[in-house]
Formats: sequence, C-alpha cells, structure tokens
Amino acid sequence: MTCLVGIPSKNIDQVWPLIEERIEEACLTSRGKEKAFDIRRSAHHGEKQIWVVWDEEAKDVLAVVVTELAVYPRKRVCRINICVGDERERWQHHIAVIEAWAREKGCRGMELFARPGWSRVLKPFGYDTTHHMVEKEFEDA
Repeated sequence: MTCLVGIPSKNIDQVWPLIEERIEEACLTSRGKEKAFDIRRSAHHGEKQIWVVWDEEAKDVLAVVVTELAVYPRKRVCRINICVGDERERWQHHIAVIEAWAREKGCRGMELFARPGWSRVLKPFGYDTTHHMVEKEFEDA
C-alpha cells in the first residue's frame, strides 16, 4: 500500500536524507536551472512543496513530487516541477491528492513540464497535451 504525504516546510530537514538523491537526479535534466539545494531552500520558504509517496510495506520512499503555485494574471495553477520514483503504476493515482490540495489553495488547474511519456500516463486522469517545452542552451552561458 502507498500513500502520498505533503511535507510541511518545518519538516523538510527530517525527510531530506530520504529524498535528496532522487531530487538531485531529477535536477540533472534541468539544464543547470536548479539543484537539490535550491529546491530544499524554496521548500523551507514555502515557495515549493515536497510530496512523498510512502511505501507502507517497504517502509521507504517510493517517489517524490515537487510542486509550486504559479500565479498568472487571470489564473492560479499548481505546477508539478519534479515527479520521480519507482513503480509508477502503484502511485500515479495519488495525483488526485495534489489536485485536491491545489483546489483548496485556489488553483483552477494543474500544469507540468515533463518528458513526453507523461502525456500518455496522465491522459486517463484528464490531462491533455497542450504544449511541448523545447529548449536551447547558449554555448557561451
């Protein structure tokens, strides 16, 4: 059995040893935009939220999700920045927990930038592919 738990900012340090490696691994695909340290700091300040999928049987973290609230001029949404873990089929349904939390925070939708495969995974949960993010890094940056 798995459960998704939102980690309060005051408890980030307690769970950090269990999730740091996964977050750092996910940050490798950010093209140098952020590291695990940056996410930890943002979570401490309440700017980002950390969610942990806990495997009751193994007594271990199965996945980690990092979100933030994105405020546009006419709409607030919950953005999933990182979603990394093992055995996705066992916990992907927990996205409903984050969606409910987002609604409580006044969000009118969800968004994420993810690898193309996530479009297929999230389709059964009502998500549509509306954009693809394509990036280029300058050589002199």
